[in-house]
This record gives sequence, structure tokens and C-alpha cells, in this order.
Amino acid sequence: MNRYNPAHRRLWTFIFLGLAAFVLTRHSNGAEAPKVKLPHIASPDGKPLDITPSPKGATVFVFYSSECPISNAYSPALNRMASEFPKGQVKLIGLCVDPDLSDAEVLTHAKDFELKFPVARDRVGSVARRLGATVTPEAFVLDDQSRIRYHGRIDDQFVARQKRNANPATSELHDAIVAVLEGREVASAFVTPIGCPLPDPPQANLRPTYTRDVAFILQKNCQECHRRGQVGPFALETYEQARKRAADIAEVAETRKMPPWKPAPQFAPRFKHDRSLSTTEIAILSAWNEVGAPEGDPADMPQPVSFAEEWKLGQPELVVELPEPYTVPASGDDIYRCFVIPTNLPDDVYIEAVEYRPGNRRVVHHILTYTDTSGEARKRDERDAGPGYTCFSGPGVEIHGDLGGWAPGNEASRLPEGVGRILPKKADVLVQIHYHPSGKVETDRTRIGLHFAKKPVKQIMHWAAAINTSFKLAPGDANIEVKAEWKAPTDLEGLAVTPHMHLLGRNMVMTATYPDGTSEELIKILDWDFNWQNTYYFEKPIDLPKGTVVKVVAHFDNSDQNPRNPSKPPKTVGFGEGTTDEMCIGFIAITQKGQDLTRPGAKDELRSILKKQEEDFRKTLEKRGRTGQKASR
Repeated sequence: MNRYNPAHRRLWTFIFLGLAAFVLTRHSNGAEAPKVKLPHIASPDGKPLDITPSPKGATVFVFYSSECPISNAYSPALNRMASEFPKGQVKLIGLCVDPDLSDAEVLTHAKDFELKFPVARDRVGSVARRLGATVTPEAFVLDDQSRIRYHGRIDDQFVARQKRNANPATSELHDAIVAVLEGREVASAFVTPIGCPLPDPPQANLRPTYTRDVAFILQKNCQECHRRGQVGPFALETYEQARKRAADIAEVAETRKMPPWKPAPQFAPRFKHDRSLSTTEIAILSAWNEVGAPEGDPADMPQPVSFAEEWKLGQPELVVELPEPYTVPASGDDIYRCFVIPTNLPDDVYIEAVEYRPGNRRVVHHILTYTDTSGEARKRDERDAGPGYTCFSGPGVEIHGDLGGWAPGNEASRLPEGVGRILPKKADVLVQIHYHPSGKVETDRTRIGLHFAKKPVKQIMHWAAAINTSFKLAPGDANIEVKAEWKAPTDLEGLAVTPHMHLLGRNMVMTATYPDGTSEELIKILDWDFNWQNTYYFEKPIDLPKGTVVKVVAHFDNSDQNPRNPSKPPKTVGFGEGTTDEMCIGFIAITQKGQDLTRPGAKDELRSILKKQEEDFRKTLEKRGRTGQKASR
């Protein structure tokens, strides 16, 4: 763990004392108690926590450390309090301040001590500094106006570190909660807490500057989207652009809202192109905001980043683009449009990489591409006025394959050597684009670069899916569970996953259960957002022996409290392609283990195997539909 030098310790001691003095001088009861702007916090697995006090209720924060014996000793008392008060009336949250623990270790500690209340991270100490906490455990009680009505010790079990009280007689935290709930004054607004000093946040430099510390983080993690002409709503290319948003940058970094990266950390295999910030980077952004966002010495400024304006992987062998510019209106609902682009290739080719060049990143939200050999997409295009045709979840026709997709921040990369996608001769490329109006009329003419494989392709990448098509989401229910599964029909390797739901989705977990009974999480998304979908490629392929079951467990919110619910009042929703329908699909990219198409006479057996599996699945759906049984794959 990094430690501060004495000057830095004196700086933070001064800050802590200043906060404490403010709290103590203003910590009388009722209207004079200081109000606190509540932070946005999430559990270690990424699930947002509702910490807003209920009407006539209270929110209680208890700062704790897994390495502090006094904190651990209070676990039973805090569990009793969490169970004593009506659910929802008192929101007790444990805030772990250990900077060096992984999220998984924090959850393991909570499980080991059987904590009956949610826990969250205060890894960089920003919440502790906001409230003025100095030790662990230390409790804060906020009323329904977000006013601090009490802070300090939990009770008098300890009179000093390593010294217990033989005859404890008080319970200040419990009494303060009761007083707030009953609308009474709290007897003592502050009682000195006994415990372990807060650990140092995880950065060596307590006074970061823009030029020396912050600019590099923004260049590496933010400017891909937050620069002029890109999808970000504002640029972060200069000191002034960053300075005026220092507080916002710190908050979205601490809560991991930005950079957008939906998989929960440390609960799945590692992914390529992980855009999430490190603990140290978050700490630097938080500290920079707290010390006033200083600019620093211009000599420390890193060189500007050069973003490729053309093709990152070199000139593609084939470039496909929209047949003509598409006009996006200034306002209105988001648009999902499919464009049909002929390739006229005389022979099949293998694709090792696909690069996307959105024509107008102010309005292009994401792109998905498919291949069609049937000509059905052309027919749909002809029936729909204007360029392309309206589509939502997919292209609306039976596709031959896919060519991947793009979302802001995605980086082009090549498939592993010897692996490719097939682009059949004479195939049409279907480009589905999600547009969102920017406030003024815009035009777009997106281009896609297809890089042909330079070396022999031994394995073709295909997609399979665990899918449930028979669920019904009852109106008014905020937590409906839907499950699906898919079984590996032969020995495979997993390359990537793509969770998929619509507007009512809350969360989804994909796991692989192997033939020996062991299981592994593939991806966990606990705060689903239809607007931030992605395909997540594993750093290394995952073995999926024959018989491995890929399982999906998803939850949906069909209540009127869901702001994304398109139906007011809510109505029963089932599987479908429309905007107001739903889906529960866990896609997985696979190759056949040991496949070698360079051998004489070798064929892509996996395609035939998957097609047979798909036909059997459809027959099962039809049969179960006739008998009223639940159908899932």
C-alpha cells in the first residue's frame, strides 16, 4: 500500500479537522443539521444501491475495515440493527474503506461475517472525506432531508483500541436511529468513535495536477469519445474543458459509470479492450477534484494522442458503405435502420478483422452487421421507402452469419491467427445502425472495412445462443427472473459473449457448467442498459467440452417505477422483435476445437451441427407450444 509523506499527512489532517469542525459546529438537531449531497455508490459486484432516505426514514452509513478487529467485532450488533427496523425505513449500508482488497474479497468478507446489510466500496476515501469519517467503525445517521443527525461510535463496547468495556451501557447509534424515526431530537449528535484510523487511499501523490497526472488518464480512457466531432457530448481535450467538469469526472469515475464498461469487475474471465479505470486512476481523479483541479507545470503535459482518422489496421481489402447518405431528424425517438449492401464477390472469403467508420458519431450510437445469402433483406428494403428499412432487435430476416459490431470506444482487432469469419460469394452485407437524434438535422454515411485473412484459416467462428422465447413478464413486477440454456454439441472453444435484452432488462449473468460439474461465470452485468450493448472478447479462448451447458439468468423490471418502461401503465410483455417486446438471449462466439479447414476435403462441420441443433430447437418450440410447456434453449 502506498503511504503519504509527512507533508501530505498534514494536508489531509487539516482537511479532516476542517470537516470535523464543520460537522461539530453544525451538528445540532433538526433544521440546523448539515445537509449532505449523497454520492452514487454501488455494491462491489457493480449493482447500484439506493441510499436515498425514505420519507420519515433514515440512511445509516457505517465505515468499516476488514482488517480492523473492532469493525469485525461489531458485525453481530449491526446485523441485529439491520433486522430490527422495518425493511426500507432504515437503509443501513456498510462502506468498506480497504483500498487494497479486490471486490471479490470484500464480498467474501461480508459472507464470512454473515452481514445482513448491503456493503459498498469507499476505496479512494471520497465518501469518508465528504462526511468527515476518521476511524473504523464510525456511523452516520441521515434523516429524510439528507441531514446528518448523528455520527460517531456505535455503542460503548470499547473504551480504547484493544480495551473492551466490561459493563457496556449505551447504544448511541440505535438510540439516534429511533429518535430520527420518531421525529425527536437526537440526545447527542456526536460521540467520539473508537476504532482504527482510516487507511490511506491508494495513491502516492495526494496533490495531482492536470498536466502531470490527469491528462494522461483522459487521453487513454476518455478522448476516444470525448473529443470534437465524436459521440461524447463534450470534449475533454484541454485543461479548461476538464477543470470545469472535475467534480463530474470524479463522480462518474468513482461510480464506474464512465468509461462505459458494463461487465462487473473480477467476476468473469478477462476481456480484451477492458475500458474500466484502475483503482489508482480513480483515486487520482478523485483527489484532483478535491484539491481544486490544479493545472500544474505545462512542461509535464504529455504529447497529444493521435487518433487514426482512417483505418487503424491498414487499408482493408473491401470497403462497404451505405448506398447513400441517411438523414437523421433533429428530434424524435431513436431510429433502428438496416441497410443492404451488395458485395458481388465471385468466391467465398475469410474475414480476420472488421473496422467501423461511423459517418457521423454525433448520431451513430452503435452498429451491428450480418450477411444474407437469401435476398430476403433486399425485398424488405424495396418495400420500405427511403434508404434501408426499419428494424429493431435484428435484421428481421434469417441471416447466414455476422460480421460483428461497433459501439463507442470499441477498438478494432484481428481474430486469433487461424480463425476467421466467412463472407459467402454474392452475399449482401446487412448493416443495422442505431441512430439517436442530436437536436439538429444530421446525415450519416457509415463505412465498414473488411480485412481478408492473410494466413490460412483453420477454424470458422460461429455464434450460438442460450435463448428463452416463451417467457411472459407480468405488469407491475419489478424483478422477474427468466432463465435459458444452451448445450455444447461438440468440443468447442469460446471466444466472446454478447448478452442481449431490451428496455425492461435489469441484469444478466452467463455461466458455463462443465461436464465435471464445475461452473465458471462468463460475464455478469448487474446494471443493464440497452443503450450500452457490446460484444466482449475473452483475452484467451475458453475450452467448452462437449456437454458444457451455457446458462443465462436474467431479471426484468416491468413496473411503473422503471423509467425505461415504454408502456404506461405496464402491460404483459413477451418475446419479440418490436421495441415494446423483450428478449432474453446470451450469445456466445465459438469455434470447433481441433477444426482444420486447411486439410484436403475438410468442411465446416460446426455450421452443419449448429444448423441441426437450431432445427431441433425450433421443433421443440413447436411441440412445447402445442402442449403449453415452457420452452428455453
